[in-house]
Order: sequence, then structure tokens, then C-alpha cells
Amino acid sequence: MTPPNPGPPAHPDYLPAIHVREAGPTVRRAPLAELSARLTPRDRWLLHALRENQTLTGPQIARIAFGHSRLANKRLAILTNSLRVIDRFRPLRTTGSAPEHYVLGAHGAQVLAAEADITIKQLGYHRSRALGIAHSPRLNHTVGVGEVYSHLAAASRSDIGAASDGGLVAWWSELTCYHLYGDLTRPDAFGCWQAPDPRGGVRSVEFFLEYDTGSESLQKVIGKLDGYARLAQVTGVQTPVLFWLQSPNRERNLHRALALDPPAVPVATATPAVCERTTLAGPVWELAARRTNRRLHLIELSAYCTGAGHTEADATGARTGRLFAPPSPLPPGHSRTAAAGLRHG
Repeated sequence: MTPPNPGPPAHPDYLPAIHVREAGPTVRRAPLAELSARLTPRDRWLLHALRENQTLTGPQIARIAFGHSRLANKRLAILTNSLRVIDRFRPLRTTGSAPEHYVLGAHGAQVLAAEADITIKQLGYHRSRALGIAHSPRLNHTVGVGEVYSHLAAASRSDIGAASDGGLVAWWSELTCYHLYGDLTRPDAFGCWQAPDPRGGVRSVEFFLEYDTGSESLQKVIGKLDGYARLAQVTGVQTPVLFWLQSPNRERNLHRALALDPPAVPVATATPAVCERTTLAGPVWELAARRTNRRLHLIELSAYCTGAGHTEADATGARTGRLFAPPSPLPPGHSRTAAAGLRHG
């Protein structure tokens, strides 16, 4: 779950991060004319995805945008070393080695600023802030949320996902959720999954994600559901809250507690242990405080959604007062046909 919130973002398009001293030479002005000829639509999408999600690891980017790590690593090296539109760091681990973590780079910020016809200063980009997440106590949590996102995106890529499972058609980061719902609740992410309906047409399920690191008491975790109940009351939209937990034991304890005090909103849980042989869109989600004899596919949670939904209703709000709307969860050319009819937030 999210550590104590450090307060509102210092800039509408960036969450607070610990500043670090910039390493290396001063960044020169990016050759925008050259970049315009060398950046692909997928590259430009990645710049927006890194701005939105703060950081993504190499394996996460490979799952979301490439499908193959070798191709991803080759392109990421060009974007980092030659074009300098992204930066990278590798956090220290006591055992083993961490993957490369990527953030928006100075030249990438120039590209985004040019798209919006503003300066980098107006964009709110600072290299030290972007790289500061390397030292942030929130890093593991941020990367964990990115891990859930990347596996959902991988499950929805047209070349590897089962057609009946559908695809991810919206993903709003903690940043966007704060912008939209911060006065009521503070989700770690919001998503919308869409799949073909056997009776014809498509089904959609929206969900809020709470990524639990195990660092907080279960009572504090459960207390966060009060905010979701207030949001549902205000909007008239019932949206399942998905808890991603680190161990089956913590999952069992959470279910026991929720059985004694049933939540006002639908709650479902999953752990890495139940996802070893299937995707996060598969039958891995266990409903809390409700009578079910099996874990549900993600799309089956649509039965517990009520109201108009957030994806359409809040799309304008996600843009209001911000330079960029949240990017599509998948790069250009990788969205599922089933999802084509739903507008992204």
C-alpha cells in the first residue's frame, strides 16, 4: 500500500521526489529536428508513459511495448545513449542485481515541451527530480505498481493474450488518480479491462488498484476502503478495489478481517502465488466477504460494477488543468480490436 502521502504534487504533472545531484555534463539543447526523424510513434508513447508513471524497469517496458527483451534492450540503449531522450539508473540490492530503471530524460522532456508548445520550465521537468526517485522510499512501491501494469498490458497484447480474456484499455497512474480523486481517496492506479461478451458485443470492468507492500497494518489497509465508499457515494459508481498482496497468508488474514466487517465497495485480492500459471486477467481474483467458490477472471468482476463508469465520465477531468492526458496503456499498434471502441481517458 502507499506510504504516508507526502502532500500534493509540486507540479501537476509530477509527484514529489527526492532531489539528487545531477551526474555527468550539463545537458545541451536537444537537436529536435534530428529527433523528429528518429523517434518512432512507440518511442514517443514511451516518453509519455515514463512521464505518467515516473519510472518503468527494462523488463516492464519489454512486456508493455515490445514483447521481446532483446528488441527492447536494443532500442532502450539507443534512446538512452544516442538520443538521450530517457535516463536510467540501477538501484543497489543487498543480493543479486536490480534491472535498469528508466525515467524521462532531458531531451525527451524537450520533445514533450515542443509537443505542447511550451518550455521545459513550464513543463515542470528537472533532471534531478526525475532521477531522484532512485533514492525515494517510494521506489519499491512505484515499481510494484508498474509490475502489475506491465503484466496486465502483456496479457492484453494481441500476440500473446487469449482472445477471450480481452485487453487493457485504460490505465491511470497514481498521479492522475490524485488529480481526479485526491480529495476522497488516493488509489495507486485505475484501470479498465475490456473483453468480448459471449452474447455479443463487449464487457468492461473498471477497477482501482491498491498495491500492498506489507509494511502497514491490515487495519490501516482496510481503513482506506472508507475513501472508496465515499467516492462511490458521491459519484454513484461502484468500482471494484483490487488488492495486490505479497503472500497468501496476508491475503487470508485480510479476507478474515473483511468477513467480520464487510466493505461497502466490492473488493478482490490476488497474490503472485496464484498467477504462476496464468495471467492477471485469468482466474486469480478472490472476492472478499461474498459467497464464491472459486477465483474469478478479471472481466467477471464487471458483474460488481454499477453506474456509468469513470473511464468516460472522468476523461475530461483527467485532462483539465494538465498539459497531457494519460497516455494509452499500450503503444500505437498494440491495442486489441475488442478495445477499439472505448475512448481512452
